[in-house]
Amino acid sequence: MRIIIDKRPFFYLLLVRYHKFFLLLLLFTLFLLALTIKPEGITIEGYRITVILIFTAILWSTNLIPPAITSLLVLFLIPALSVMPAKKTFAFFGNEPLFFILSAFIISVATEKSGLAKRITLIILSKRTKSSTKLAFSIYYIGLIMSFFMPEHAVAVLLLPFASNIANLLNIENKNTSFGKLLFLSLAYGTIIGGIATFLGGARNALAVGLLEEISGESISFIDWLRFSLPIVLLLQLACLILLKLLFKPEKIELDIVSKNLKRELEMLPPFTSKEVITFIIIALTLAGWIIIGHRGIGLAGVAIISAVLFFIFGIIEWEDAEKGINWSAFLMYGSAITLGTVFAQTDGGAFLIKKIDIQNIMPETYLIIAGAIALLLTQFIPNATVVALLLPIFLKTGIALKLDPKIITTSIALMSGLAFMLPVGTPAHFISYSKGYYTITDSIKIGALLNIISLFILYLAIKLFW
Repeated sequence: MRIIIDKRPFFYLLLVRYHKFFLLLLLFTLFLLALTIKPEGITIEGYRITVILIFTAILWSTNLIPPAITSLLVLFLIPALSVMPAKKTFAFFGNEPLFFILSAFIISVATEKSGLAKRITLIILSKRTKSSTKLAFSIYYIGLIMSFFMPEHAVAVLLLPFASNIANLLNIENKNTSFGKLLFLSLAYGTIIGGIATFLGGARNALAVGLLEEISGESISFIDWLRFSLPIVLLLQLACLILLKLLFKPEKIELDIVSKNLKRELEMLPPFTSKEVITFIIIALTLAGWIIIGHRGIGLAGVAIISAVLFFIFGIIEWEDAEKGINWSAFLMYGSAITLGTVFAQTDGGAFLIKKIDIQNIMPETYLIIAGAIALLLTQFIPNATVVALLLPIFLKTGIALKLDPKIITTSIALMSGLAFMLPVGTPAHFISYSKGYYTITDSIKIGALLNIISLFILYLAIKLFW
């Protein structure tokens, strides 16, 4: 037997084998050193939460430790560093969006368990199976258009079981496939881009208009919002489509054979069962609830919770089914992100960072691009409604003093804050798609970074040419 001796230096081999440990050690060392700095013009709480935000963003982006562990670390660091008392910190975790997410998982599981998702998916696939790319992009455009008329995360909830069934019926068992990435990123990005088009696409849009009225006395009508949003939506959806096609070219799938098998399977399905009919009725009522009372009263989360409860009452699913379908790791990740964003917004960390920008002799276009860029950056790490609540009052007051149009300031921040392309924690729609595990944070960062740059360029074009 031939023995091969590795003559590379021991330190090099140690570094290669345990590189994650050494990177973590370096990162924690830098984190601790950063905490010893005491900058002027900011409270100690504001500075520490800013350091925690940057530290957490690096951990989530690099995946040096599992995202769920990073999420638990956030809940420890905030009270441990005296940024916020423990009881208040943990209270922020139990927020409305988190329960929407939990209910969304249950609705998705019930739709799949009842067989309704499979039936509808078989109908779609048996009629449209000429190209795997076109198949993924059909989900993209359905999500994009539906998000014009209802909250983007609600659209993601409705489409998730169909995307999952497409992957299952095409035997995409290996989750590290280009087609799986293309399919679920199409679901995420289609709903995200469509969600900025109207007031109905997300709560941050209505929040932005409310803040505008409160601070400046001006308002933006539904038509005015479309005038601001449509140039960005139309250009961005095309750019996103091209990037998805270039970066995630799907493997060859024998769609002709698959189509025949799917048609045969569709023909073998029994007539609509009582569970499918009940599921359809519950989903229809849920959709109506989101549209009619979703922005007042019990809210989107309340409607989703009632819907989830109904599935148990009518015996569509058992709790064991729900447990299997809930991605608890991603659930923790989103909850801690909202906690982090809420605490950050309640300190002077954001205001301190913005004050560091010299805006006295700045050009109007540059001011708007800076506002949009900061919103775009922050929304990758903290929920978009929090970004609007944090940034808009500051930029509106300063922009009005510089005699800038408050409507354009508002839309620049609101539209960019809705584009959480890089990290799933920025918006539930992205998070819901990511939770299925068909793409990694590295995948979304790769394409999301490019989309962020393109978004800012499109914002500049919109300011110069359309607004």
